[in-house]
Amino acid sequence: MPQDLLAPDFSEEPYWIVDLPPYETPKTKGPRSVDVAVVGGGFAGLSAALTLARAGKQVAIFEARTIGAGAAARAAGSLGHVPKASLADLSERYGDQAAQAIYREARMAREYVEGLIRDFQIACNLRSGWRFVAAHSERAFERQRTALPTLRETWGDVELVERKDQRSVIGSDAFFGGVKIPQSATLQPALLQRGLAGAALNAGAELFQNTPITAIERKGDRYILSTSDGLIEARDVVLATNAETNVDNASIRKLRECLIVVPAFALATEEVSPETMARVLPIFGPVSDTYKIINYIAPNENGRRFILSGRAGRSDGDLRSKARRMFGYFRDRFPDLADVRVSNCWTGRFAVTADWVPHVGVAEGIHYVLGCCGTGIPMSTYLGHKAAEMIIDRTRGLTVFDRPLPALPFMGLGAPLLPLAVRGYELRDRYFR
Repeated sequence: MPQDLLAPDFSEEPYWIVDLPPYETPKTKGPRSVDVAVVGGGFAGLSAALTLARAGKQVAIFEARTIGAGAAARAAGSLGHVPKASLADLSERYGDQAAQAIYREARMAREYVEGLIRDFQIACNLRSGWRFVAAHSERAFERQRTALPTLRETWGDVELVERKDQRSVIGSDAFFGGVKIPQSATLQPALLQRGLAGAALNAGAELFQNTPITAIERKGDRYILSTSDGLIEARDVVLATNAETNVDNASIRKLRECLIVVPAFALATEEVSPETMARVLPIFGPVSDTYKIINYIAPNENGRRFILSGRAGRSDGDLRSKARRMFGYFRDRFPDLADVRVSNCWTGRFAVTADWVPHVGVAEGIHYVLGCCGTGIPMSTYLGHKAAEMIIDRTRGLTVFDRPLPALPFMGLGAPLLPLAVRGYELRDRYFR
């Protein structure tokens, strides 16, 4: 067993961007007027721009930093369709019909992203297969059993795996069974972001990096956006900033008050042998648990490293301490990880809503995609497309995720109370779920 869980060359850079050169765009001056201004160059913004440009709209994308510097390239690489909100919680809040529609359309979101990757030949190491959701307690497994008919109706051939049979799926006895979900996928998120950017540019959109939008003002039926290069006039605006929503605008401030920004963490291990990979993950696909703040493990693009995420929102010190705690969770549960070490650990940010559901909509004329709740690769990409469709033709943009952002509890004090909320979820999962 290694003396330290961290490799000698441990890095705090995201594994995905280690060997990637900067993303270059033409050095042109921004337009003075466009049909649509897209604020944010992540999955949602690029997807919206692609759909709009293909429909003949003049589109400009304004990214505050550079492609690859934000949350998109810091994801764990999961392209799944498991919402963070449970069916039971959604049914209690919105009713059974809406809950099932959310689960059904989450699957459609994953399928949409896979279609984009195929249609535009985006080389992002997409690999589809089964996903296993491991029950962290006997009660959690019984909830999975109860939900199985609805899961099969919305997701297809979902399989219930009893605890006695789970060794055929994962190299661990620490869980209480779980469900196998078909057609989940993993990919290289930094390459997907670059691929979407290239597709949007080829369709006619313009991309301006290091160009933050500082303010948006409505004048009649137009919007005036302030940038460091001057003012931009747009007929429509798509706000796709998620955890980085800080534009000076009264309507946007109200939206921002409905989001809790959560620090997220992921890591990559050193390369392992095919035999170790097979012992730890016989499913050779992603595995997550049923904790509210989930833990996730999956093979990387060539099946030689493990990609993990967990402990979102928790304060564990610096990234070296975080890596030890995150990997320690899995090593305690998967004996064959005993001699594996961590090569990279990195952090990003995502936004959570009060209902744990992503939202798309229109606020005072501004179209937005916000609060993707840690499901940013499928949901941000899909909902960016839906926001664009709303601009092109309102009926085409119909989606169950078009619903008002609910207010946060405690009069909007969600962000300061985040550590208590995380601790509350942890205690609930441990003693009641």
